[in-house]
Amino acid sequence: MQMSALLTKMLLFVVVIALGMFGAKKKILAPEFNRGLSWLLVNFFIVASIFNSVISMDAGSLSMRELGRILLISTLTLFLLYAIAAIVVRVLPVEKEKVPQLELLMGTINNLFVTLPVVETIYGAKGAFIIALGCIPFNLFLFTYGIARLRGGDGGFRFKDLLSAPLVATIAAVAVFALRIPVPAAVRSILSAISGATVPLSMLLVGASLGNVSLLKALRDRTMPLLCGVRFLLAPVVIYFVMKLVCHDDMLANSMVITAASPCAIIVTALSLQTGRSGEYSSEGILLTTLLSLVTLPITAYLIL
Repeated sequence: MQMSALLTKMLLFVVVIALGMFGAKKKILAPEFNRGLSWLLVNFFIVASIFNSVISMDAGSLSMRELGRILLISTLTLFLLYAIAAIVVRVLPVEKEKVPQLELLMGTINNLFVTLPVVETIYGAKGAFIIALGCIPFNLFLFTYGIARLRGGDGGFRFKDLLSAPLVATIAAVAVFALRIPVPAAVRSILSAISGATVPLSMLLVGASLGNVSLLKALRDRTMPLLCGVRFLLAPVVIYFVMKLVCHDDMLANSMVITAASPCAIIVTALSLQTGRSGEYSSEGILLTTLLSLVTLPITAYLIL
């Protein structure tokens, strides 16, 4: 396992976030830019990343039964993460206006931009493919229950959210894999080039949203230690013991533990902006968990391998 490669990837994330913060402070990146970029990320760049992450994997060695098992274990893992988050925000005293975003920050993970490259560094293409398949339950939870919470409670779900671009793209990409539909080299090249811009643009959005936010204020927020405790301690421990009970494939089980120990999903900021909420609070959580994951992810990987 290449720990130095893992750390280099995550340091790159932090550098681009810093550039976004600088651009916002200098008024180069305005709030209108953030909203426009969030729309492009959700509906275009992330779609390209989903297709690219699936069609670029060498999945010839996977049977349909193995594919089903991966989807089942991924679904269980992500459901448990949401369940843990939902319980924590309801049991512990949290400011009402912060509850929806805090719950999503606790329950979602940065699967495409952090988990996938980390697992790929450890297990290669097959490990990355496992994480890519997790996009199906991830998007299903996020664009149904997750977006409903952001819109204002359990009654905020809209059926059309099931047809969100990332979810449709994920299902279509896996259909391409399952049916072994050939993808022209030119299309692969275009998707690869577009998806390559997704990570820096996502980090730029986070940084731009944080540009006018005091990091000291974020560190003083009493919900941030709670967020980090759930994200890096409670969730990985719960998933580790559940995997011991239900999954006997070490690569799949360890990939799920790393998933649980990943920083918060960047898309929470984009969706917060899209649903009329401020992106500051979610961006604070994303920045802090991304920074902390520079230490916690290598430690987690070392402990489970």
